Formats: sequence, structure tokens, C-alpha cells
Amino acid sequence: MSTQTEVRAYKAGMPAGWWTRKRHYFWYIVREFTSLPLALWLLWFLVEVQRASAGPGQYHPHGSIGFVVFSAVVLLFALYHSYTFLSLAGVIINLKLLDRQIPSRLIVLSQFALWVVASLVIGAVLIWLGR
Repeated sequence: MSTQTEVRAYKAGMPAGWWTRKRHYFWYIVREFTSLPLALWLLWFLVEVQRASAGPGQYHPHGSIGFVVFSAVVLLFALYHSYTFLSLAGVIINLKLLDRQIPSRLIVLSQFALWVVASLVIGAVLIWLGR
């Protein structure tokens, strides 16, 4: 008695443009895409740091209009990515204080407040070091 099983190939059920059908899916893919230009900008930044290690006499920063526009777009992407990540903090972080759940809205607001404080501190330090 021999039993032969037929091998069937798996066919993907999702079409190529699945993420364009719902607004929520579209913004999810946009959020995921924002990390790619940011990674490219960070690699470029590492190259600039390496070039700057030669000393101030031999370093000439890249100030073309293309680089400035690319940096501004990447800044917007980084802000969007950070905003969406911090907005989810209330879902991700569950804290209890004296056996009471801390409201997710308070957690999200605290994350944004810490983001603002950290940005101000880093900006002040950079301005202070630039003088």
C-alpha cells in the first residue's frame, strides 16, 4: 500500500500594491521607508567625521544645495519616525505605581517631554561647543 502525496506550491495571496489600499497601511509603509534615507545620511555623516579627522586645515564641509535639501528632507523623515514611535509608547510601556496602572496618555506625554528636554540639552551643548 503506497500513498503518494502531491506537493503543492504556495501561492502568495497578497498583491504587490496591498499597502496602497488602506490609509493605515500606507502610512505604516511610509514610516518604515523613512529609515532608509536616514541610514544613508548617517553613513554620509560618518564619512564627514572621517574627513574631519584630518584636521581643520584640510577639511572642507559639504555645503552644496543638494546636500542641504537632502539633510532637510531626512530631518523631516527622522521627526516623523520619532513622532510615530513615541506615540506608540503608551501601548508598549505598561507601568504600575502603587498597584494602579499609569495612563498611557501620561506615558506618551512624558516621552515627548523627555524628547524636547533632550533636544534642548543637546542643542545647548552643541552651541556651547561651537563658540
